[in-house]
Amino acid sequence: MFNDACDYERFVRLLYAANGERLFKLRDIPEDRAFDFDRGNPLVDVIAYCLMPNHFHIAVRERQRYGTTEFLRKICTGYGCYYNIKYKHSGTIFQGKYKCKPVDKIEYLTILINYIHLNPFGIKEPNITKEARIEHMSEAIEYSKDYEYSSFKDYLGENRAVRGILAAELPAITPVRPV
Repeated sequence: MFNDACDYERFVRLLYAANGERLFKLRDIPEDRAFDFDRGNPLVDVIAYCLMPNHFHIAVRERQRYGTTEFLRKICTGYGCYYNIKYKHSGTIFQGKYKCKPVDKIEYLTILINYIHLNPFGIKEPNITKEARIEHMSEAIEYSKDYEYSSFKDYLGENRAVRGILAAELPAITPVRPV
């Protein structure tokens, strides 16, 4: 799904641009305004995200009725068109409908955000078991904190332009921290 840095960067830009009521063309948005142009009212609050080579994770809080569906439709359509043109591919690049789980407790939200942010460790250790992940938590944190295509760095306080993707007010959770 993501073959090079341009693919990841395109999707990251879509995370911001697609989260609004206004129509847009990424080619018309200057690079220096990619994460702060007026996109209209947000469809969702993006809480956390992580792009992996063959999938992505996004935690959102819906702001408008059907906001999640519209947001994901815009992202997947936009990225699918880009991918098909770039790689001379035809058809869908996503397998089936997205998975959606409601979050009703702050404890589960904390677990979810930490899971999303530590997902990159799976690139280094693709066959690691759930139990082994817990044993190697420090290593997972260290590996994941340097991963460019997730919101983990934003939770760690790094000042990045892509912070504009995330909701202005993030939930009061205790994210994992490097040791």
